[in-house]
Amino acid sequence: NLSSNCLDTIEMLQIDPEQRFLNILPPFHVFGLTANVLVPVCLGATVFAIPRFSPVALLKAVVEHRITVMMAIPSMYAALLRSKSATSETFSSIYLAISGGEPLPEKLRIAVSERFGLTLLEGYGLTETSPVVSVNTPHAHRAGSVGRPIPHVELRLVDDHDAEVPPDAEGEILVRGPGVMKGYFRKPEETARVLSPDGWFRTGDIGRVQDGFLSITGRRKEMLIIGGENVFPREIEAVLEDHPSVLQAAVIGVPDESRGETPIAFVILK
Repeated sequence: NLSSNCLDTIEMLQIDPEQRFLNILPPFHVFGLTANVLVPVCLGATVFAIPRFSPVALLKAVVEHRITVMMAIPSMYAALLRSKSATSETFSSIYLAISGGEPLPEKLRIAVSERFGLTLLEGYGLTETSPVVSVNTPHAHRAGSVGRPIPHVELRLVDDHDAEVPPDAEGEILVRGPGVMKGYFRKPEETARVLSPDGWFRTGDIGRVQDGFLSITGRRKEMLIIGGENVFPREIEAVLEDHPSVLQAAVIGVPDESRGETPIAFVILK
């Protein structure tokens, strides 16, 4: 699982042993393990590790060691924006700035681009897929998407009856490939719910594919049905987070007598 995912990700991103990685992600998480430990080990590339995330330490390492590959979660990039000293010159050595682990807000992507001159390349993966499923690259990038599938990974988008959805339509994302797990350890019933006999893994995520680029639109379990319409909390959160006074928003559904469900938002102000 892990070696195939590393090799296919290296091929997709077109990276070589000369790259200099910055390791700021915990290796107990599959994103940090694969991206900042196993991939550079496969390459024989240099890694500079920071034991605990700190914007000051990160900025210092990028400049001193001429870092070329930086993989982080969106909240880390948001923390860098709050630094007064960082400029586009600080990140002039960066070839790849990958964002993963959680959804990348559009406002954050634009702010990082405008201030630092960095194009955040969003990717998508799960622990069960070792983890990378898809990723944007410098040579194939679509803002707002999580990129195209890496080599040897297949995608299917299906409706509630497991029928494939029409092109550009939303559906649950199914993944098949050499990175997909055998199953959950000693949990055969849970495994059977998400893994088909022919190897398709049911992610529980809702997405859309356009021109080969995958976009994540929500979670199946989080989907609300309001007056018969499917509503995904992430879409409401994105609108709220676009407000200049809002730092973060989280939306859940609660029962509603007239419409079945209604959304409630929890907001952190700036």
